[in-house]
Amino acid sequence: MAKSNTHHSPQDKKEMTKAQWERDKKRLIKKYKENGITRCEACGSDWILSFHHLDRRSTGKAENTFEQTRLICANCHHKADNAPGYKEFNDMLRALR
Repeated sequence: MAKSNTHHSPQDKKEMTKAQWERDKKRLIKKYKENGITRCEACGSDWILSFHHLDRRSTGKAENTFEQTRLICANCHHKADNAPGYKEFNDMLRALR
């Protein structure tokens, strides 16, 4: 009887992660709407909204949960990820709820 190969290539893992995120994103959209959150939680804008993970995905600690994400606009997402003072900005986002 042949053993099945349980090892996954990096590409396989990336695809599994992407598929999981697509499932979780649908659940998050519903949860945010149920909670009346339809604008940027930081500035109130409704321009190009996306989910920001409070823990960076690159750390492996990011969770696709309502509690660990914030709905923010593209401008605020830049502030949260790249701009000077991003740590303070993320502290503010954590304190929102």
